[in-house]
Amino acid sequence: MVAERNDGLRFDLAAFDLDGTLLRRDLEITDRAVAALNGLRERGVRLVIATGRRYESAVEHARRLGFGGEDPVVCYGGSMVRRMGGETLLHRTLPKPLGLEALEWAAERGLHARVLVDGRVITSRDSPAAVRFMRRFEEPGGVVVDSPSEWLANGGEEPTKLVIVDHPDDVEGWLKEAQDAFRGRLFVTRSLPHYVEVGGIEGTKSRALGFLCERWGIDRERVLAFGDADNDVDMLRFAGCGVAVGPMTDGVREAADEVVPNVDEDGVARFVERLLRSA
Repeated sequence: MVAERNDGLRFDLAAFDLDGTLLRRDLEITDRAVAALNGLRERGVRLVIATGRRYESAVEHARRLGFGGEDPVVCYGGSMVRRMGGETLLHRTLPKPLGLEALEWAAERGLHARVLVDGRVITSRDSPAAVRFMRRFEEPGGVVVDSPSEWLANGGEEPTKLVIVDHPDDVEGWLKEAQDAFRGRLFVTRSLPHYVEVGGIEGTKSRALGFLCERWGIDRERVLAFGDADNDVDMLRFAGCGVAVGPMTDGVREAADEVVPNVDEDGVARFVERLLRSA
């Protein structure tokens, strides 16, 4: 019945990262990409955005892709699943002691860390060079404090996620150290060249998709997922078919079943168009 409903397609759910996958560096989304997603909708496939972005930013771009109302959005790298209309279906946070430990780890190394809570970004005035770089990607809802760790220790709410910001060329120098320091306790991964996300072990895109699959009665083998960055690796491995969008790291390539051209060449749209023709 599922295959019949979806006109022979072997997928019931398609998940899409935003930045570098559907969203270009200039924040544009092509008409071809929108049309491709609409083609899947018309064939009965459920669509989900799965992004590291905050909810407020994610829904802005999701609307441009035809999402609305009851459609869920996976945001904060998988720590939250919230409908476009605002209803929260799932929200996982970092335990406060672990959040404090991660903030102190970053501070000891002179790294600029931000605390993301629902609807707000808690940041400090330190690391001016990193902050200047970060402003190119700034979003509303920022709250500046003397010390994010003191804010958290003195009654701040449990973080949805932490983000450590650094110059892209410098991230490689400490990323593995951070992953080793928190292995098995926190999920540490790179999303954008200058962003390293720190979230709870269960706050991942794959766990969020698993939650939706269980809710909708969909087998993971019938999931199609698209991503380009290290924070998409677990999602690509979870899906029955993971599609890596170039350019990509070796880890992303190894996690994927298929590889398509980059976002500027409409790699996602090309794949979906071919899929729809073949069904």
